[in-house]
Parts: sequence; structure tokens; C-alpha cells
Amino acid sequence: MLVIDQSFTAQSIDPATIFQVTDAIVATGIYQTLVSYQGDDPTPQPLLASAYAVSDDGRSVTFTLDESATFANGEPVTGDDVVFSLKRLRNLKSSPSYLMDGLTVTAPDEHTVVVASENPASYIPSLLTSTATSIVEADAVRAAGGSDGDDAAETDGAAALFTSAENGVGSGPYQLESYDTNSQITLVSNPEWWGGDPAYERIVIRNVKNPQQQKSSVESGESQIALDIPGRVAEGISTDALEVNAYPSPEVLYLAMTMDPSSPTADPAVRDAIRLGLDYDALVQLAGPGTLRAAGIIPSNLIGSIPADEAIETDVETAKQMIEDAGATGSKITFDYANDYTRLAGIDYNIIAQAIQTQLGAIGLTVELNPTPTSTSLQRYIDGETQLALWSWPPDYGDPDNLLVFGPGALIGERVQWTADDAPDVVALGDTARTALGDGREPAYLAWNEAIVDQAPYAYLLEPTFTLVSSSAVGAKLDPMANLNLSQIAAN
Repeated sequence: MLVIDQSFTAQSIDPATIFQVTDAIVATGIYQTLVSYQGDDPTPQPLLASAYAVSDDGRSVTFTLDESATFANGEPVTGDDVVFSLKRLRNLKSSPSYLMDGLTVTAPDEHTVVVASENPASYIPSLLTSTATSIVEADAVRAAGGSDGDDAAETDGAAALFTSAENGVGSGPYQLESYDTNSQITLVSNPEWWGGDPAYERIVIRNVKNPQQQKSSVESGESQIALDIPGRVAEGISTDALEVNAYPSPEVLYLAMTMDPSSPTADPAVRDAIRLGLDYDALVQLAGPGTLRAAGIIPSNLIGSIPADEAIETDVETAKQMIEDAGATGSKITFDYANDYTRLAGIDYNIIAQAIQTQLGAIGLTVELNPTPTSTSLQRYIDGETQLALWSWPPDYGDPDNLLVFGPGALIGERVQWTADDAPDVVALGDTARTALGDGREPAYLAWNEAIVDQAPYAYLLEPTFTLVSSSAVGAKLDPMANLNLSQIAAN
């Protein structure tokens, strides 16, 4: 048995609605995608597809399905299953549905699938590594009330199927035994797995919020993998029985500032002052070893990132004067953050938020903290109800295209009331970047990132380093997105 400790962010194990990190980890054991990351290689490799080819114009990708691939219920993986799964993802209109924006999927025959776009879309292979694009057995999901129709958001009734034990609709090495978003998720081996013998008979993923408790459990052998131990805590681990590995972050911790007219942050001068008033170096120190300054929303391990030495510099006196000139001295701003959220490299949001409160107080703003559980804090942010909010974006796939959600009128932009009409030039830069090919992609994304830094209502704080602590008897590594893929964990 393999025991994994993680601070849960879990909500749904239906692939087409997966948008939380815990669920994405679990899905890597139960389901499979057309392509995936293998080890630390950032290039998507075939999985359910035995091969794929990108068209010369970059507008389509043709996937040849592995004819030996089967679901846990014994049915073969076919083009119909792929089309159904990806159309259902789009039409459920859930959080990850945006992944299919602008894309079509067809199956010329049962072993071939074509994913296409009207415009060049170099990001398609990377996008299809996302667990939300996992392939499910179409007939079984249809029989349970599932739909991929245009009205699926209203008519699909298959949600209960995905939390039922050993439902057989995935093609991965494990099946679900139990799913409790508060305490524990358990998987059991799929004896019919087409990829061979699963490494473990059972995998238990436990919700352990406290990093010190995770450390104690993995040191005692009660667990074999701990996902949320900060680097500073991990430095105290010294035993040959454990491996401690650090991985660069694929995400940026940022401060979101609403443009809602009722908030002081609607004033661009106030937003600029907040950016100048933050002590970024102090925040980096609080986050722990390996943490980097963030210069923009694209992290440093992706093309289009801005060099750290070009990041904004703290200038408290200028920030204080800007607040005074804006007539905002003493203005009250509510700061939302998740007080139980430690998934981001074990960083304690309480400590970061309190530091930001003090720093912004020094420039004349009265910041009132609103710490709430992750589910509450996230929903307030999604609903656009926050003035200041502390979040990161766990990327759905390893391409800067995924960061376009921060643009005006896009998924994250909408949460801070930033519309496409507010910044049509940024929208245009995003469109250019998305359709760029080859060597033209990096400068296009850099131009978009620089425009986001100049105009968007965010402050970019830091890039943490993820630490994986695991038993030396377990072959555990994180992929380029700093995710744990259960199907790739070996039993040494």
C-alpha cells in the first residue's frame, strides 16, 4: 500500500469538471489522456495515443490511438470515446471547459482522432496533457445519464457515476474505492490494466493540512510521500530512508486587485501604489528556500517570462505619496485569503497575508484581513466578490497559452472585473501570442506578459520551489508542472 499526504483541494473526480489539484492527482491514477508528460520531459509523449502529428500550418493535430488500450470495464478505447469525452468537457460549461475554446474534435475512424482549430494552435499537445481532457468510456457514461450535447450543462446526469466504486470508465492502473473530499481518497489496483501490473494494490491519499504532521508521518514510515512540506522544514530531514527533491514552480503567487468601482483598487493609481509598496524580498524570505521573485504572470520556466532583474522595485515613499495624491490615505480594503491553504509548496498564506497587511499599512492603506477556509475564499474570488485576494494559478498544462486566462475578459480577468473593453490592445497581444508558431512564440508571449504587468490589476509576488519528500523505496518524482502522476510511481 502507498500512503500519500497532501493538503486537500478536492471538489470533483469527474474528469470533465476537475479543477482542483488533489482531484488532478487522483485522476492520473484512474484515467488517461491522449498524451502526457513522462518524467521531467516537458514535451508531451504519447499515452492513449501511440503517436501524434502536427499539421504544417499548426491548425490541427492527428492522434493515432493505441489499439491495445482498454478501459477497466474491458471495452477498447476508441475515437468515439475521445470525441465524447472532449465534447462533454466543452459542453458541461464547468470551470475547465475553457480548455476546449476554439477547438473541434473528430474521429475519422475508431483509431484516429483529429483536434483542430481555425487558427494556428501550437499549444494543443500540451493542453491535452491536462487531466480534464482524460478519456472516459462513452457508452457507460451515456448509460449513467451522461451527455456531450450542446445542452449537457443542463441535461448531463452522470456525476454520481464518477464517485461510485470501481465504475470501470477509466483506462488507468487504478480504480476509485472511496472519495471523501475532507479526509481520504482511496484507489485500488485495476487488475485488467492494459499497461501491465499496477505498482500498488492500494493507494491512500490523506488530507493532512499541517506540514509538520506530514513531516512526522513520512519520517516514521506511516506515509511514503509528503507533498506539502516547505523547503525550510524539509532542510531538517536527514535520513537515507527518505529522498528530498526540489522542483521549480510552474506557478506564480499573485495579489488580485478588483476593478469594481466600489473598491479603492478601482483607481489605477492605488493599484500602482500597492505594487510599489510591497516588500517583495521580505515575502520571498517568508516563503522559504528556493523561492524566486516573480516579474510577471508567466513563470520563469516557460517561454515569455520576464527576467527577475526586471521585476518592479519596492519604493515605499513614492507609493505613500501616490496614495496621498489619490486621496486614498486611510482607505479600507478587505483582503481575502484561504487560511487553511498550504498546497502551494507548504507556504502559510496567513503569514504572507499578515506581512502584506503591514506593508500596505505603511503606505497609508487600512487592510482588513478576511481569512476563510479555501472553499469559501475561492468561491468569493470566483464570484468576483473580493477587493484584494491572494492566489496562485496551478497550470492546467505546460504552455504559456494557459496563462492567457489572466487577460481582460478571460477567466481570471473576469474575477477582478477586468473586461476586454478595458484593454483591447492586451486582447490583441494575447490573440497574436496564441496563434504564433515556432520561434515567433517566445517574443509574442513576452510582449503579452509585459502588457499584463503594465495594465492588469495584479501584483506578482513570488515563484516558490516545490519540495517532494518520499521514501527511498518509492520511485516518486514530480512532472514539469510539479504534479505527482500516480501511474508513474514505481515500487522499488
